[in-house]
This record gives sequence, structure tokens and C-alpha cells, in this order.
Amino acid sequence: MLVEDGAELAAMLKVSLEAYGYRVTTAANGVGALTAVMDEVYDLILCDVMMPKLPGDAFYYAVQRVKPALCERFIFITAHGETQRMQEFLNHVSGMVLMKPFHVEDLLQTMLLLFRELEDSTRRLSLPDGASAALPFPTVTGISPRLPA
Repeated sequence: MLVEDGAELAAMLKVSLEAYGYRVTTAANGVGALTAVMDEVYDLILCDVMMPKLPGDAFYYAVQRVKPALCERFIFITAHGETQRMQEFLNHVSGMVLMKPFHVEDLLQTMLLLFRELEDSTRRLSLPDGASAALPFPTVTGISPRLPA
């Protein structure tokens, strides 16, 4: 899910992510995103922090109340990380943060890092003998990340 009030940025990110095989649902604010979260299951939430109606921090806290497991799947995007309120919020939550402007490659790498962290935490769970772990997200194929060694 992509939650972004900037129509041009949202359209560009949607097209870019879909070109890499991701299915993208968009919402222009936290109210629309919260409605969507109640109706669907999402592997990741890419969320702007400063939005009308329901900003990113309020949206995050609403998701925390209704679907707390989703909170580890947030990547926040913002140009307002320097404000004290946003710094406190972003330091408090466990989500990853990308500062605007960013390159699509940076977003893809951050998404892959988040998926790897989620996969690692799933693998660390102890399972009964003979049980196999089903990952909570699809395997990403066709993307060659350029991660630092």
C-alpha cells in the first residue's frame, strides 16, 4: 500500500513499483488508507508522514490499534524529518524512513531490506518438528539489489 497525498509522486511510485512486479494500492491520506487496511491484507505500507485529514503518525497509531502486526511493515517517507514532532515519532516507531527526495532504487533497496528482516524473524521462530515456515509475503523475484557489501 502506498499512502501519499502528492498525486504526481504517488502516480510515479505506483508505476515504478508495478514495473518491478509489485501490486500497489494507493490512498491520498490516512483516512482512505485506514479503510483499505481494514478490508485488505498488505505486505508493506509505504507511508508519507505529512498528509491532510489523517497524517502518517496518526494513521500508524490507528493501524497499531486494529492490526498491530502491520506496524513492522511500515516504510515512512517524508521531507519533514527535521521537525521535533516528526523526529520524536520516527525515533519512537520501528519503521524504516526515506527522506524526500529519494531515488526509486533507494526505495526498492529499503523494501528488500524490510522483507529480509521479516523473513529472518520468521525463520527464527521455533516450529514443531516437521513443520515448515510459510512466509507472510511473496518472494520477490527479478530484482537485483545493489546493496553495500
